[in-house]
Amino acid sequence: MKNKNFKDIALPAIMLFVIAAICTALLAGTNLLTKDRIAEIAVQAENEAKSAVIEASSFSDAKEVNGNIYYEALDEKGNLIGYVFNVSAKSYGGTLTCMVGISTEDEKVTGVEITAISDTPGLGMKATAKDWLNQFIGKASGISVNKNSSSATEIQAITSATITSQAVTDAVNSAFNVLSQVKGGAENG
Repeated sequence: MKNKNFKDIALPAIMLFVIAAICTALLAGTNLLTKDRIAEIAVQAENEAKSAVIEASSFSDAKEVNGNIYYEALDEKGNLIGYVFNVSAKSYGGTLTCMVGISTEDEKVTGVEITAISDTPGLGMKATAKDWLNQFIGKASGISVNKNSSSATEIQAITSATITSQAVTDAVNSAFNVLSQVKGGAENG
């Protein structure tokens, strides 16, 4: 077996280092060029989700109560007509995040939009379907999951995705908890 000299070892190592440095610089440059656009798209998606869960002329800037983010929904005269809560719950594939609209008039859900989910495609992802999410509309606090039917306080679970169904329900119920904190004056920002 031939002894390897410094040139046989160092040259490939130096070449690998140079290639890695070039790739790192290219990735950093791409990130620098796209970070503003990515942030812009995230804000646009958030605004679309807020508009999807409650019909309002405008929304307040983000507010916080006990670590929970929410927005005030305002009519054309600037009157408070509801809230949009950014809430999350543990689901089958990780953390599920929702925007939940709740009216001030009757304190019932005006809409639910899932903004982040990583559950099983074909099963848990059915939770993003408008038909399924619409069953939350008009419900008040204390919502529960039922596998067979739904009533005034129940939603029907997605077949083979009970954990995901429960996660969305937990997120919606946590929006009601945040609402009670907001109404209780525990506002922190």
